[in-house]
Amino acid sequence: MIDQFQYNIGLPAEELSGYGPGGYHPVRLGDTLDDGRYRILNKLGFGSFSTVWLARDEENKTNVSIKIVVAEQSHNHNHELEILQAIKRNGDPAHPGHRHVSHLLNSFYHEGPNGRHLCIVLELLGPKTSSIAEMQPNYRLEGQIARRISSQLLFAVDYLRACGVAHGDIHMGNVLFQLSNVNETLTIDDPQIGEVSKKDGSPNEKGVPDYLVEPAEYGYGNGELLDEVQLVDFGESFFLSNPPKSIHTPMSFHPPELVFRRPLTEAVDIWNLGCTTYELVIGRPPLEAFMDDRELIPQFQKVLGGLPEQWIPEGLETGVLEEVPDASRAEYFLPLEEQIQKTYANGYDKETLDVNEKDLSVLGSYLRKMCVVEPTTRATLTELLSHPWIKADEGIRSEE
Repeated sequence: MIDQFQYNIGLPAEELSGYGPGGYHPVRLGDTLDDGRYRILNKLGFGSFSTVWLARDEENKTNVSIKIVVAEQSHNHNHELEILQAIKRNGDPAHPGHRHVSHLLNSFYHEGPNGRHLCIVLELLGPKTSSIAEMQPNYRLEGQIARRISSQLLFAVDYLRACGVAHGDIHMGNVLFQLSNVNETLTIDDPQIGEVSKKDGSPNEKGVPDYLVEPAEYGYGNGELLDEVQLVDFGESFFLSNPPKSIHTPMSFHPPELVFRRPLTEAVDIWNLGCTTYELVIGRPPLEAFMDDRELIPQFQKVLGGLPEQWIPEGLETGVLEEVPDASRAEYFLPLEEQIQKTYANGYDKETLDVNEKDLSVLGSYLRKMCVVEPTTRATLTELLSHPWIKADEGIRSEE
């Protein structure tokens, strides 16, 4: 493993310790991949197991996104690639959720100094919904846009379910706006580069890049930000026929069955979709945990009205719980419907509130069907698709 403390690093980016054998591929701007087809233009982001790059597809004359996976995760049966291939193989383009899911365009392998890397080519999208929300006056999306996005995400989940897949990690960071005219030249900030060098003046170790690139903030060029989104990142996704023992999603979004280490099913998507819908409209998650997901248990009780009777005793018996959760730790939370009304309006200029109390009540009814502690009693997708929160949005769109 690379000891990053031996290096001078010019700017914040992925951990330098992630380079070396089995790790990240050292990318230089202008590099070409797949026998020259894709030319690297800038960095879009990074995660624990990949870096993501803006590239030009010289064959189709389009801009694309390329995820370059760390070598140790780039085996022939890469899970995320298998999920994306199944969606592409099984998906019905006529389904209304098809346009709200990120689709695989191509995949190939690239040999580098740190090993063989899987490269996944995807559509180029705009910014995260969370990034746009943070720039708004009330740090949340305009109400009608939030409602529309929540509807699109429900269709996306229904589409994935029809493909035999659960997403497993729905939150605003994995919901990206679409852009119009993405194939035109984008207005991209000049790449921000920070040199990487050994503090003792010796050459960089094999597989360590000469420089790191900061993820770009790019404009929309001749395109514009649309009011449509796509659900992205299938790293935590799973086939309905083979659910995992655990998933890694933001702690505040952990479904109760994950907190209590109970079997997971596709119902995790319904829970996370409910939490995401709440955050889209209200501007913050309905529940919060910072150090330990068991912090959520008193909130389940206070906000949602309780837990299945046997869950606490079983949790104590299996060691999932060390003690009976302290209800006082949720003293600042409120029952769901009351919390929606109060949190939406509290502290905000009334003139900026664009969702009325009636619509917030409809939202509360919708979320009550999704944010249910017992996964087997959460609403089905069919029930949710016919709910007034969704049907009203469909009516608005048909009038436009």
